Amino acid sequence: MYKYANKIDALTAILKRLDSGEQLTTERLSQDFQVGVRTIYRYLSHLQAAGYPIYYDKQHKSYRFLHNFRLNQLKAASGDAAFSLHPINQMNGMAIATFRLSGECIHKNRAMVRLLCCPDRHACCANFRELDWWRESGLLAMAEEAIATGHEVCRDLTITLNNRERWIQAHMTLVEQGAGSYLLLLAQDLSPRMHKELQVARFFAAMNQPPRLILVTDAAGVIEYVSERAEELTGYSAAELIGANPRILQSGMTPPGTYHNLWSTISQGFSWSGELYNRKKNGDGYWQHLHIVPIRNHQQGVSRYVAVIEDISRQKLLDEEIYRYAIIDRITGLYNRRIWLALGNRDLAAAQRYRHPMTLLLVDIDRFKAVNDQYGYPAGNRYLQQLADCCRVQLRSTDLIGRFDKDAFTILLTESTLADGALVAARIHEQAGQIRIDTPDGALACTVTVAGASLAPEQQSLEQLVTACEGLLRQQQAQQQGNRCIGFS
Repeated sequence: MYKYANKIDALTAILKRLDSGEQLTTERLSQDFQVGVRTIYRYLSHLQAAGYPIYYDKQHKSYRFLHNFRLNQLKAASGDAAFSLHPINQMNGMAIATFRLSGECIHKNRAMVRLLCCPDRHACCANFRELDWWRESGLLAMAEEAIATGHEVCRDLTITLNNRERWIQAHMTLVEQGAGSYLLLLAQDLSPRMHKELQVARFFAAMNQPPRLILVTDAAGVIEYVSERAEELTGYSAAELIGANPRILQSGMTPPGTYHNLWSTISQGFSWSGELYNRKKNGDGYWQHLHIVPIRNHQQGVSRYVAVIEDISRQKLLDEEIYRYAIIDRITGLYNRRIWLALGNRDLAAAQRYRHPMTLLLVDIDRFKAVNDQYGYPAGNRYLQQLADCCRVQLRSTDLIGRFDKDAFTILLTESTLADGALVAARIHEQAGQIRIDTPDGALACTVTVAGASLAPEQQSLEQLVTACEGLLRQQQAQQQGNRCIGFS
């Protein structure tokens, strides 16, 4: 069975079979060459246009050479004139030239003239042994090998003419005519194909550039191609991923509805973008941004999917850090004032709507400025951290605590009466009195004053409830009475 990757090989094989006297049919050539019948007709037309006397024998229903023609009998006449008159010059698809063994060119057809960028046909009739570009491109070495061995030589070469680079496939063979021998050059311009291959190579080079992973699947989701970053991003090698389904990367942490939305979208021919939490081969989880584009075939059906994957784990961590910085107090880890008010007003509105009780506690550290002035901010920060831990232990998950001021915490107790708040305040007051921080003067104890007020019908915002607690604290500070629980009578 024959299988040829280019036109020159196929034409050469047809000529050799005709030269042996074989009578060929298009159906037989189509089966042998594994191409369509229309392609065989095109091959035969090229050869006929090149001057080979191929005709269709109606009696035998086959193609063959006229009058027992052979390749070494291009014309009944002898000498170089036979080549000059040969209708090979009319062939446009194949570049063909004939040379004497001494190097002089007898003729070139139009296709060869175009390939070699000759200004006119006569200017091409030079001795190839005197041409530098023949030597540099390797054509001269091919010619000498064909002359020395008498065998056909075929190579892919690069030639540079008029500062323009071309890729060609060249065939060199000896042709006997009478007592003389001639060198026949057949060439095919590979430049268009090479330019396409270079474009494809550049495309895949771009696909393999960081920081993204390119993944191609068939319509059923089976992976057909992955770019070079596959192992770096997923831990799986390309060989492990090709033939597998992308679900091999699932962590089980992404909601099923996300996958349902994904496949519902792309199966209808639309692109999809989103974030998935996947797992590497070693079990490490990572966040990825996924963009999938369906590829349609000529019937407008989806034939493949191309996925562009980017690891966004570091971005997620940064976003989380920025979010925490925006809502969390850096020293205590409690909500900052702004977010505590926003969340507290939401809970207050619900309590008013459903007439549920709510109590606010304001925990103020006594003489906190004096501690910072005498022992420095690190000492004050340690006390803030321990007091925050003490308050957390006494609260429920539904309660809301935040650092409201530099020396005060606010605690919003949902579903709690003033009496309930008094019990919590007493526990916090007692635990806070046991806190000790190390200073150069020894262990230092601080005290707190806890004020409490319940939500009144006329209070429409959390700020009003805080103002009521702050009023109680100012009264005690004016009377120089601290370290106690107030506002719970």
